[in-house]
Amino acid sequence: MLAFNFFSHQIEGGVYFMAPITILFFINMILFIYIFVKKTFESGLVEIFKHVGLLIFGYGMFGTLMGFIQMFDALEAMKETLPLSIISGGVKVALLNVLYGAGYFFIIQACYILLRALALKKLIE
Repeated sequence: MLAFNFFSHQIEGGVYFMAPITILFFINMILFIYIFVKKTFESGLVEIFKHVGLLIFGYGMFGTLMGFIQMFDALEAMKETLPLSIISGGVKVALLNVLYGAGYFFIIQACYILLRALALKKLIE
């Protein structure tokens, strides 16, 4: 059920924004595994890992803003008023990008904190 919701949200949130966010997240997780296995905690790869996480969050915010702009343009073009349920559905779809971007960002930040702690531990030893 959770996997179905994940993929339906990926489509619902817009392929142009959700797909790059997810792809960047998986690339970043591969980079995390590489850094962790090779134990290169002091390298510039750790900073790249952190900045890709910020990029993911920023792209999610950008997607949300674009979603709101498109939604308000469509509402402005309509001549009749719409029920609140239709408007709230549009807001929900617009917020999916920032939700996924922020969720991935939190995971990446937790991994970054782990990498920095391991680097500090290695430096002390």
